[in-house]
Amino acid sequence: MCDSNPAASRFPMKVQLDHLKKFTPLLSFLLALWCTKAGAQIIVLDDFTTGPQAGEGSVIIGSSWQGQVTQGLTTITIAGTAHDDNGWRAINLPVFDASAMHSITITGQLDAGNLAPSFNVEFFDNNFGAQAFSISSSSFVSGMTTVSIPIESWLIDSTKLTGWTIGGGDSSTTGPDFRMTLDQLALSPSAVPEPGACAALAGALALGFAAWRRRVRLH
Repeated sequence: MCDSNPAASRFPMKVQLDHLKKFTPLLSFLLALWCTKAGAQIIVLDDFTTGPQAGEGSVIIGSSWQGQVTQGLTTITIAGTAHDDNGWRAINLPVFDASAMHSITITGQLDAGNLAPSFNVEFFDNNFGAQAFSISSSSFVSGMTTVSIPIESWLIDSTKLTGWTIGGGDSSTTGPDFRMTLDQLALSPSAVPEPGACAALAGALALGFAAWRRRVRLH
């Protein structure tokens, strides 16, 4: 049966479209606000920039990394005769709360000659507790890569962390050769979207709205 009043049949869709147009700027604003606030929650432990930075790491005296770390403008490169022992750390920091953090993100690249299949990032609390997280070297596929390691659960007092170290994936202090360039070490909540995810979500929202509007016009 044909509709004798096509305009009337389209009217409900027009009303919905008008409502959606009104709310789209608000949805976009809330999305941007959510992404901005979420991103601000990331705790950058070390960005490996030149010069002493309060709260950041340094070479552990007596480790195989001593004398084998080259400082760049925003990176450090571990080479020479460095092995996979604890070689870089920040300890006795002002107590900080990482209980809301559910992943470790590390940006870096494997360099020629690396033989370490993994390395650790270890955290310490103010009760002398320690917890190590292993990161597979194969996660760094090529070039500078950002790898995210989930923290399934904190076994130490994550509300009162006081330090961390990098290295020591092998139980021996003279483990396999370690060759890597590090750019950033951070903690982040698992719910935090990457900037690219925010952009993709915003783009999907815009494309979805445009496609829906074209479909409405065709009816």
